[in-house]
Amino acid sequence: METNQFLENYYKNFDEDNRLSSRHGTVEFLTTMRYIERYLTPGAKIIEIGAGTGRYSHKLARLFV
Repeated sequence: METNQFLENYYKNFDEDNRLSSRHGTVEFLTTMRYIERYLTPGAKIIEIGAGTGRYSHKLARLFV
């Protein structure tokens, strides 16, 4: 499989976890979590696809496990 060099360079030089910790990132995180919680039904399954820092996955694991 060929690596997309643009994406690789971008994510090597971008601190997504700190972005989500910033004031604007916190608003984004809380808004996203509100929608996730609104649309999950009792007994729903959540799959981790490894597309980020794990901040959402860790929060969801604490809420629904």
